[in-house]
Amino acid sequence: MAGIPIDDLQCGMVAARDILGKNGRLLVAEGVTLGPSHLRILRIWGVTEVEVASCAPQEARLAEVDPARLAAAQDQATALFRLTDREHPAVAELFRLRVATLATAEPPRPDVRPAPDDADAPLPPAPPDPEALIAADPSLASFSDVYFRLQEALDDPAASAGRMADIIGRDPGLAASLLRLANSPFYGFSKRIDSLARGVMLIGAGELALLALGISVAAKFKNLPPGCVTLRQTWEHAVGCGVLARLLATQIRGLPQERAFVAGLLHDAGRLVLLRLLPRHMARIVRVAREEAMPLRCAEQAVLGYDHAAVGRSLLTRWSLPPGLCAAVGDHHAPDGADPDTALVHLANCMAISQGIGANGSPWVPPLEPAAWTALGLPGSALAVALSQARRQVSDLVAMLAV
Repeated sequence: MAGIPIDDLQCGMVAARDILGKNGRLLVAEGVTLGPSHLRILRIWGVTEVEVASCAPQEARLAEVDPARLAAAQDQATALFRLTDREHPAVAELFRLRVATLATAEPPRPDVRPAPDDADAPLPPAPPDPEALIAADPSLASFSDVYFRLQEALDDPAASAGRMADIIGRDPGLAASLLRLANSPFYGFSKRIDSLARGVMLIGAGELALLALGISVAAKFKNLPPGCVTLRQTWEHAVGCGVLARLLATQIRGLPQERAFVAGLLHDAGRLVLLRLLPRHMARIVRVAREEAMPLRCAEQAVLGYDHAAVGRSLLTRWSLPPGLCAAVGDHHAPDGADPDTALVHLANCMAISQGIGANGSPWVPPLEPAAWTALGLPGSALAVALSQARRQVSDLVAMLAV
C-alpha cells in the first residue's frame, strides 16, 4: 500500500482503506476501484492523499485462475448474456465483470437449463388485465397515509423537522427502518443519528419522505408463497437495483439520489404482485422464458397478455404515487432515453441481473436499450465502480429493511 497525492491518483487505482471526509463521512469504501467521479469528490472534499493498493484485486486474482475454470465461467456468462448485444460497450463491460466474478468468487455452474415445472396441467384463468389483478387482493387496495401526510408537511413552509419526525413516528416500524437506514453505510455519517428529527435535518425532509415511500411499499410484500424465487432473493434484487441506481445517480447532474434509489427499489413491484397472486402462472412464465430463450417480460406477455411493468404502473397509479415514479416503474424495460429516471432504473436492473445480485425469476440478462445508455452519458468505468460499492451495501440493507 502507498500514500498517493491527490494529483497523482488515476482511474483504476484501488482504495486500500476507507476514505473519509473531514467530518468523518465515508467518501470511498475500501476496495473500490477509483473512477472519474471519485477523483472529483475527493478533490471537492479536500482530500490530499489516499492509500491505494498496487492493482485491482479482482484482476490480480483472475490472472491466477485455472484456465479450465476461466473457460467454464466464460461459457456460463455467455449463456446468461445470450439475449444481449455484447458488442455494446456497456454490455461488454458487464460481461467482463461477470466472467471475473464467476471465475474468482463462485464455482462455475453448468449452462442455464429449464427448471422442472409441475404445472403442465392447464392453468386457471388469470385476471384479464392489471387492474383486475390488483383488485383481486384487498390488501393492495390502499396505501399508507404516512407518505401523503409527509407530502402535506413538505408543502407547508412552516413545517419543522420535529413535525416531520412526528408524522413518521406514528408508524413505529417505518420509523425504526428509517433510523437503521440513516445509521447504515448507505449514508456513512460519522456520528449516530438517534432521532428522526436529526435524520430529517441531515438527510433532508424531501429525501426522507421518498425513503419512507419506498419502505412503505416494501412492507406490503412481506410474504410470498413458495415459487421460482424466494422472498430474500426478490428483495436482494430490488435493493440491489435501488442501490445501483443511487450510486450511478451521483455521477449524473440533477438526478436526486434518493429518488433514484426508490425508483430502483420499486421497479419490480408488479412482479411481486404476480409472484404473490399468480405463483403457478409465474412458474410457467419462467419455464417459457427458459425454453423459448426470451426475456421474462415477453414470457409474461405470452402467458398473461400483460407484463409486470404494466402491473407495477397500475399499482402505483392506484395509490396516487408520483407520476414520475409510476413512469420509471412502468417503462423500465422500454426506456426511450427521454426520462433519465427510467433510463437509470433500466440500466441498474440490467446490472443487477447480469451480476447475480438477488434474483427476480429472469433466467437471462435482459437486453440493454442503447438509447438509455446514451442518454445517461456515463463512462464505462462507472459500472465497475458502482458494482464494487453496491455489493457492500445490499445484504446489510436487506436485513435493515427486514425483508
